[in-house]
Amino acid sequence: MTEQISAPQMPAQTIQPITYRPETHSFDRVFAVLSVIAGYLFTRFSLFTYNGFFTTLSVLLTFACCAVYVVKCGRRPTAAQWISGAAICAFAFTFSITSSPLLHVLCTMFLIGAVSWWVEAVCIQAGFVTKFFFFDLLRTVFVQPFYDITGFFRSFSKKNSSSAGSRIVPILLGLLATIPLTFIVAVLLAIADEGVGRMFDKIIDAIAFRDIHTSVRIMIWTVPASLLIFSMMRADAKQKLRPLPSDMYYHEKTGRCKVINNLGIYAGVTPICVLYLMYVVSQANYFLSAFSGKLPGNMLYSEYARRGFFELCVIAVINLCVILFMLTFSKKSGRETTPALKVYTCLICGFTIFIISTALAKMLLYIGKYGLTRLRLYTSWFMVLLAVVFAVLAVRAFVKRLPTARIITGVFIAMFAALCFTRPDALITEYNIEKYLDGEHETLDVGTLSSMSDDAYLAALKYVRAGSFDGSARPEAAHYRAEIIELCKDAVNSYKESPEYSYNFTALELSQLLPRVTGPVIFL
Repeated sequence: MTEQISAPQMPAQTIQPITYRPETHSFDRVFAVLSVIAGYLFTRFSLFTYNGFFTTLSVLLTFACCAVYVVKCGRRPTAAQWISGAAICAFAFTFSITSSPLLHVLCTMFLIGAVSWWVEAVCIQAGFVTKFFFFDLLRTVFVQPFYDITGFFRSFSKKNSSSAGSRIVPILLGLLATIPLTFIVAVLLAIADEGVGRMFDKIIDAIAFRDIHTSVRIMIWTVPASLLIFSMMRADAKQKLRPLPSDMYYHEKTGRCKVINNLGIYAGVTPICVLYLMYVVSQANYFLSAFSGKLPGNMLYSEYARRGFFELCVIAVINLCVILFMLTFSKKSGRETTPALKVYTCLICGFTIFIISTALAKMLLYIGKYGLTRLRLYTSWFMVLLAVVFAVLAVRAFVKRLPTARIITGVFIAMFAALCFTRPDALITEYNIEKYLDGEHETLDVGTLSSMSDDAYLAALKYVRAGSFDGSARPEAAHYRAEIIELCKDAVNSYKESPEYSYNFTALELSQLLPRVTGPVIFL
């Protein structure tokens, strides 16, 4: 038999998947160190407490680092992007202008999204608002920073060294080595001169906490903050491997959702529209009485306004979900929107705008009777914004080229800027005091005043300084004057224990104005 010779068997080889990583730059090491500083400043002055001027400075430094890094990567922001960057920096001064904790939290959330998107928009060479801006923003803030988060550590590798970056490590080691000596010299200077000691105390209070547990927590949170800030800076490098989805990607995804026949959509929405119409007709007196400035029979102002707000929230959310459902799942929508779908969209938007208008009118009626509070002001602000959203959706049903995302985003930024730079607590206090002094309100709600920030105290103290309460014929005016002064004294005295609350223009002005009204303030 002929012997068959088989080919030699080669050992099986496992094909290893190739892992692509974003490219690194020679200057990454420098910016990695800067991101640690920015991470500490963000944690110290934004997460644990707001320090006014220091918070503003930390935001400006973080944005400057991001802008310089993007430029060094070869990207050139357009004039419009530089203008939008300047607007972002302007919002950073909110922490210095107002002492409202609520506005500080809202502004921090806004700036995180704005700075992240500015860097991404420059890297992808896009306008400040894309067509699918909401989805792109969510991806930029919550997904993109976590890509290649280990790039921070790779920036310190020998392969990534440069003449500038290689000098960072010796500098840091030198600083660390001289910390004990520097500490000893600082202690001796503080003992030798009382003024130097007070200066050191202020510096320590500004940049760190005396509580060791809080300081440890800040250091722990600084680590993820630094990694995310550095990862956000490197949007240009990551964009080459994990780019943001294109408009075509979103069109394909939404196109797969268009599976419901339009007749089925109309059949499901028609009963809702009829029900809404019947409800409006049956409750016409209840709704329209707000525009006439009168209450329905046997109803209190508080009950009337609360019902209006509850109905606004429920109906507006339901209607927004219905509109999104129709536009997403109808087979003939988007570029092929049928006239019937346009009519249904406009009907629902019009109904919602009507409900918002009546609810806003009822809220104004309630404010005129009982005065302003934070909840009432922010609720009215939200009502106006919601009305704009539905108005834009109604117009978009007939104008397909309408830049919906750009208009809504622009209106939101303008309204949010008005909220930040007008110091709402001061406006609330001024409105309530004016109504009381004019005799339209029987009392002045000092309890509401005491629950607000120093912006409200400063606005009230200015009325005291002007003698507005002294000239009032009401006997309780002197009592209100005394309560306002006590609130301002407590606020100024609190600066001694918590200096971080005094690092804003409101606190500085309050500290300077109070002695002119009462004499020197004694810190307790």
